[in-house]
Amino acid sequence: MSIHHALLVIASFLSIGSAASAADPVVIPTVICRGYFLIPITLAPREGYPADRTLWFLHDTGASSSYVDPDSIERVSGIRLGARDRANIRDAQAGPIAINRLQARVGQLDHLGRALGHPIDGILSFGAFSDYLLTLDYENGEMRLEEGRLPPPDGVTVFSADGPDYRPWMVVEFPDRRRRMLIDSGAAMTSLAVRRIDLYDTFQPPRPTGASMRLREVEERSGARSRLNARIGPNHLITPTLQSTPGTELIGGEVMRHFTWTFDQATERVRMVRHHPETPITFEPDYDHGMVFEPHPQGYRVGSVIADTPASRGGIQAGDIVTGFDGASLDVRGCDGPPPDNTLVVRLIRNGQPMTLTLVLFALVE
Repeated sequence: MSIHHALLVIASFLSIGSAASAADPVVIPTVICRGYFLIPITLAPREGYPADRTLWFLHDTGASSSYVDPDSIERVSGIRLGARDRANIRDAQAGPIAINRLQARVGQLDHLGRALGHPIDGILSFGAFSDYLLTLDYENGEMRLEEGRLPPPDGVTVFSADGPDYRPWMVVEFPDRRRRMLIDSGAAMTSLAVRRIDLYDTFQPPRPTGASMRLREVEERSGARSRLNARIGPNHLITPTLQSTPGTELIGGEVMRHFTWTFDQATERVRMVRHHPETPITFEPDYDHGMVFEPHPQGYRVGSVIADTPASRGGIQAGDIVTGFDGASLDVRGCDGPPPDNTLVVRLIRNGQPMTLTLVLFALVE
């Protein structure tokens, strides 16, 4: 299957600036936020346009299409696009990378920025860097591009990434089953997402843990810890935490962060190099607040509250409008995790009245 028939990003998307040697890896400027790679793409200055013409794109190996927020496009260009339009971004830079033409669908992304705590103006699909080897180096917080091809799979560090579409897939093996899963950097806080989590051998029965904020919908999730180890190639995942999904099964960022990944789209291969081979790959308990959010113009509306969670114990009610965490508005609260004391101060509006509640976070999946 040729990947180029599946792409919405045009083939001449980018070129490496002349200052960089084609033989040397080129580092793409990034900010790592809660395990996500964010890339600043800056449009060339123009008279009569805003001075700040930088758009922040989240790079997502699990995305088959690129997206941009209509408010963001209007901010940098003065042009208002509708939901059925396509944005065509030209004459832009991402560090040494020249953006020749980036075509993206238009979609509202405010709710994703609020979930992350950092503005998100767009999403870059896996195909955005199809002409180069793309490396995601989690330990050093770097994205790199270079020319060349990966060698044939050896079952140790290089593997086939072939799957049902052009995105990267790998086999994950449990003692009692074998699954081909999507390598998804856009699921940064997930270990493994599986269908029919109830069929897996887990320490405790799966329990509701919250919801995942998707591009167009909110997916409620359950979680549990596997009794069995999993394996990707020679790499053992010690009793990984599992998350339910109604759709595509995923290898998420909580697994990916233990490796440096290099993707070769032309040959549908992936190389994964473990950061610390001597250290077992283990997974921390899953902490969550227990609120199931729905997008709202002021922040998030609490659609439901999961029983026996920090939210239910702390007095959160369905219908509350959450506007901030820990003294900051949702979309600019930054990329730090919860405070060391595992408390979450929630600013909200209930029946038109502002309130503040403090939740004590605890593990929903041990």
